Amino acid sequence: MKKQLLIIGGGFAGFWSAISAIRQSREIQKRGEVEITLVNPHNRITMRPKLNELSFEGLRFELDKYLKPLGIHQIIGRAEIINPETNEVVVSTASGIRNLNYDYLILAAGASLKVSNLPGIDHTFNVDSCDNAQRLEDHILELANKGFSDEGASTFVVAGSEITGLETVIGIEQKARAIQAYSSGSKSDFRIVLLKSGNQGASQFSKECEEYIRYVTASKNIEVISNGELTVIGPSSVLLNDGTRISTRTVILTERIVASFLTHFFKGAKDDLNRVTVNQFLKLPGYNNVMAAGNVVHASGDIVHSSLMDRQYAQFEGRWAGHNAINDLFNVPLKEYVQPDYMPCVDLGEPQIPYANDWERAIQKRRYKERAAEKHMNLATMYPWLDVEETVKVSYPEVPKF
Repeated sequence: MKKQLLIIGGGFAGFWSAISAIRQSREIQKRGEVEITLVNPHNRITMRPKLNELSFEGLRFELDKYLKPLGIHQIIGRAEIINPETNEVVVSTASGIRNLNYDYLILAAGASLKVSNLPGIDHTFNVDSCDNAQRLEDHILELANKGFSDEGASTFVVAGSEITGLETVIGIEQKARAIQAYSSGSKSDFRIVLLKSGNQGASQFSKECEEYIRYVTASKNIEVISNGELTVIGPSSVLLNDGTRISTRTVILTERIVASFLTHFFKGAKDDLNRVTVNQFLKLPGYNNVMAAGNVVHASGDIVHSSLMDRQYAQFEGRWAGHNAINDLFNVPLKEYVQPDYMPCVDLGEPQIPYANDWERAIQKRRYKERAAEKHMNLATMYPWLDVEETVKVSYPEVPKF
């Protein structure tokens, strides 16, 4: 009877776990002895749901394009309950509840916005998935069709100043102008506001980078409100913690991201983001048949740094998790996880400022190099190859050289 490897989640971590598991099962000549199943709410993986992309074309692809040719089973559904004691997962699907048994489990369920009881939360938007980014775009199109004439229609408020918040606030005006040009050809004056929960933003960047971020946001006339927190959100305005009222019909949340609730089904330490702690092989301590990868994991591939909630880490952790799960199933030594150097890339677009002095010329030149590095990281290393078998070949767990 074949051994059952079950993967929960079809994002970066889950996808690469499945591909890596195929490669390694072939490598140790056990492909015919293991059945690999991936559970995901939909048959697609979202690559980069970014607002500063004017089109969502190419940001996602069908999972079955890779899974079917490799003999990986896919169940379209949502894992609701995990029982590690009986090796069982309860999955809700369109046709009803399914109970899945496993010999080995890879938890790669990802993360989502934390449920908030903030008054008026239903009036907000986010870009944590392509569906939600599309919902936001449809909302902007509706505003554009009315000429952005309603109260607060031409004001966009972005809450959160880490990478997603910065890319969102930088790109939202360009997105709105493109949609308006398409719908009416007119041109409105937009107000863009960034709310920072503290005095510092983009905490993973150096002081020099923070200075450059301030330089770019100022050049784009983005209002930055430090220590600005939403207290009440209405359909046409928001109220901040200091009593400031801002007329707006578009509030975009980019903070309060936490790991999947499925981590609660496992014993052991969890961090403040609800992530499980794993050992040097990405295996959950106390469980002999569970690996975890991606945004559900607090991993440490070196003695100093722990992983961040970022697709850069998720794709590599997936490669390790799939590889090690197969090895563990067949009593082959595991490969210790080695964390890649983190390159926190944030796309700030172009400053659109004339060259006024050598400093601006130098910073612009360096920015082009940084943007090229970001494109390499986010395209070349994350997108699977068009050819399925080539994708399998590059799934080996190793740190690339940039």
